[in-house]
Amino acid sequence: GSGEGSGGGMAGGSGSGEAGSESAPEATSSSSSEAEHHPSRYSFNYDSQFVSVTEQSSSLHLETLEARLTTAQAHLSKEAIRTAYLALGEHHRKRGELREAMKKLLRSRDFCTNNRQTGQVCLQVIELGIDTHNLNQVRDYVAKAEHTSDLLHADSLFASKLRVASALVLLADSRYEDAARKLASVSAELTNQFNTVVSAEDIALYGSLLGLATLDRSELRSLILDGQDFKGRLELIPPLRDALRHYVRAEYGPCLSLLVALKPELLLDIHLAPHAEALLAKIRDRCIVQYFAPYTQVSLRTMGNVFGMNVDAMEDVVTSLIINGKIHNARINSIDKTLKSESKGAMERRHKREARSRVVRLGKTFITETEGMILRLSCLENDMLVQGDTGMRGKVGWRGGSGGRMRSRGGYDTGGMRYDIDSSEDEEELMGEAEAMDIDVGLAA
Repeated sequence: GSGEGSGGGMAGGSGSGEAGSESAPEATSSSSSEAEHHPSRYSFNYDSQFVSVTEQSSSLHLETLEARLTTAQAHLSKEAIRTAYLALGEHHRKRGELREAMKKLLRSRDFCTNNRQTGQVCLQVIELGIDTHNLNQVRDYVAKAEHTSDLLHADSLFASKLRVASALVLLADSRYEDAARKLASVSAELTNQFNTVVSAEDIALYGSLLGLATLDRSELRSLILDGQDFKGRLELIPPLRDALRHYVRAEYGPCLSLLVALKPELLLDIHLAPHAEALLAKIRDRCIVQYFAPYTQVSLRTMGNVFGMNVDAMEDVVTSLIINGKIHNARINSIDKTLKSESKGAMERRHKREARSRVVRLGKTFITETEGMILRLSCLENDMLVQGDTGMRGKVGWRGGSGGRMRSRGGYDTGGMRYDIDSSEDEEELMGEAEAMDIDVGLAA
């Protein structure tokens, strides 16, 4: 018995040894993975005790919130249930668990009892939607919140927050002009009350840059520079304020220089970064087009000096603008390196030539269609059968005559139209008209 027991012990010992040897590589690999991603590798001071204490505190707080929700559900109190769901959503949001936070917020909406509560829940859903880049959800809940008209009129901050959220969706959709108008209409009362989404500086930055890229000079002055709601925001970003003033004064070189200096910051902005290059290119193109507008001839070297480009780069940009139709009636002299626009007289002569060409084309088309209609009407009046070369295989003849093979009585078919016809007395005249139209004619019996 003792021998078996010792044998069993030996077997058990060997088994545990094998299991230990198998789990050892797994433990080693997991520990090595943790070591690779340990915060200390990235020059962070990792406080494991703080993390442990915070996790325990968070777990206890979550249990407390869930207990409150259970109690509220037991008492069937809609207000208590709504508050409990909102508290749970805020807890998950602080922990970065945005998907779980969204679920709790959407559940709380079912227990709202008035428009104000519904609007506030919609606003929180919009904030989470922006954080998760779920633009469709943001768009839907902005529309739902806008239907609470009593809240929009009673709370100007609420309306301004909705305009900012709508502008961010328009910006993401590359609808720059609409986004600029939305931001220009944001009330000056909104400063940092919506800083979980954008700050006051962000509103000034987005509105100014989008306005420069899309609005004309008069609108830029009235909505952005001198706008009652927007003017004060520009003091938060002095370089952008100066760039706007340079643009309005047609000082395009200094304007672009200031914007280029801001470019590194624009590329780091969470909302503006994907559009920064396109917006700066649009602003540059508008500056070049407006710079050239008063002139009939400009040196590309001079333009390059104004816009900070060499001659070749300036020529490439201007060529692109001409091809895209942004600079009209202009040509580049590659030898002299000049950009020249047509004179008024030359432009009028060219327009007259184009008009004459269009009239001639329309006249020829009208004559061709009229002759075709007359021929078809003649065939109908004389009960004539007209067949193409493929239908007759190049042979024309009268029914019952020596013309050979004829199809059974059919009709005149051209352009998808078919008419039943018979014989005619004006055979020779119609045959001549048909020959002029390059078709074969045969009379039915």
